[in-house]
Amino acid sequence: MGTNPTNEERIVQLESALQEAQDMAQKYKQELEKLRQQYADDLFAERRLGKELRTESHRILHDYEQLRVQKGGFGLKMLMLSGLAAFLSGVLMCAVYFIFLHPKADHVVAFERFRNAHLFNYERAISEGKFREVEQDLEQNLELPEHAAIRPEMEFAKKIVGAARRRCE
Repeated sequence: MGTNPTNEERIVQLESALQEAQDMAQKYKQELEKLRQQYADDLFAERRLGKELRTESHRILHDYEQLRVQKGGFGLKMLMLSGLAAFLSGVLMCAVYFIFLHPKADHVVAFERFRNAHLFNYERAISEGKFREVEQDLEQNLELPEHAAIRPEMEFAKKIVGAARRRCE
């Protein structure tokens, strides 16, 4: 039985192709093993890095909490000091107001308002001898409710104007 030379060539080609395929399979197997090892190393490095990051994050949060507590204590102290300073300033301002700026009584304020509104006109009218006009205006102002607090002063002024009128007549 003879073999055909073309079949033998074909067998040799197939054997060499088989050998190349086996070599390639071996090569791919080695590359796959190398990739598996690299994946395992990368996975280990990633887990180690994740653990380090969690540890660092925990440390930073712990440091932040400590700093916040420290600053919070400082802030509370400053808040109390500023509140105390504001209270003392308020007390000092009230003391200055009552000691140096004496609040005026209602009748004093009302009389100042009445005097500012009418004094010039009364002086002018009296200097011109118009005593009765001044007395009548004083009488009208005695009737107003806003002048109730200064009624005694206005009656006093009316009596003085009346006395001056009687003396001049």
